[in-house]
Amino acid sequence: MSDFIDELLAKPVHFLDENAPGSPVAISSRIRLARNIRNYPFPTAADKNACGEVAELIAMAIKRSGALGKKYWSTNAGALEDMEKAVLLERHLASRELLHGGAEQTLHIAENRICSVMVNEEDHLRLQALMPGLQLDECFRQISELDDKLSSQLDMAYDATLGYLTACPSNLGTGIRVSVMLHLPALAMDNDIKPLEGGLAKLGFTIRGMFGEGSEDLGHFYQISNQSTLGESEAEIIAHLQRVIDQIIEQEESMRCKLLEHRRSNLLDAVGRSYGILKYGYMISAKEAFKALSLVRLGVDMKMFSTLDTANINELFISISSGHLQHLAGRSLSDNEEKSFRAQLIREKFKNSSGHSNNV
Repeated sequence: MSDFIDELLAKPVHFLDENAPGSPVAISSRIRLARNIRNYPFPTAADKNACGEVAELIAMAIKRSGALGKKYWSTNAGALEDMEKAVLLERHLASRELLHGGAEQTLHIAENRICSVMVNEEDHLRLQALMPGLQLDECFRQISELDDKLSSQLDMAYDATLGYLTACPSNLGTGIRVSVMLHLPALAMDNDIKPLEGGLAKLGFTIRGMFGEGSEDLGHFYQISNQSTLGESEAEIIAHLQRVIDQIIEQEESMRCKLLEHRRSNLLDAVGRSYGILKYGYMISAKEAFKALSLVRLGVDMKMFSTLDTANINELFISISSGHLQHLAGRSLSDNEEKSFRAQLIREKFKNSSGHSNNV
């Protein structure tokens, strides 16, 4: 196990904070910028030598500029074990595409974990700022500072008409991807996710699972992000998404009230059954656990429990994921071993918890 992974795991998950703006519906805010270095082919068209040169240039630029602060972690995908890759993915510090790479695909993470730099993924650089709750303006401030410091050291590929040049045309222009992760169990219970997806598409936004493009719905967590990066400024894209997110949060909160008022028995049954699975189950898959935790988190948010809180539930969403489970176990686990160990960990967390409070 790499030393920096041990250091990382010793710290709490920085983007989970039950007191952050927009909580409990808004989980986290993230902004990514796609950048490339002039006169070098995009990673998808480059050989290992060219990618290696780019990785060295960026590593030196990060060090000279102090872009990630005095202390930061650096590694390459080829040096990581599968367990370590899973941990980075589960903590949203690296993309699946980067982690599937080799020695030329590198990752640099600030000690506070807010900012990170992925090198030679689809583009030479993918800059990321990730914060708890709904904090798009602060995310943009953080990533703008990171971008400015690196741009002072690197000659970025930029066209006066088209903007930043990127490997994928959908990132051309500003190169910005803005996303907010939301917990939407009430809208999911009311079958409103598909209509929401259609409405977002018309507005130029997309809805994806917890781990972005191609990922499935886990625990009713959804990432809402912009589809286009050309034709609007960064500020306009962020402001547009902010308005959309505010409306979705309002819809989710309204639906929670409606469920409590008009479908109380259905709501209590769904939450109660989920609580039972988590407290008494002995074999549980990640998908089943995420769904049950999602509904119990809904119950906690709606004051149905007296001895559970959002912080404990948030922590479980990460600690029961495959990479974190295997780290806790100290070894790779078979599918059945993982299900058993996950259930054991959850039972321990729920051991002293009680059922529904009298507030509902």
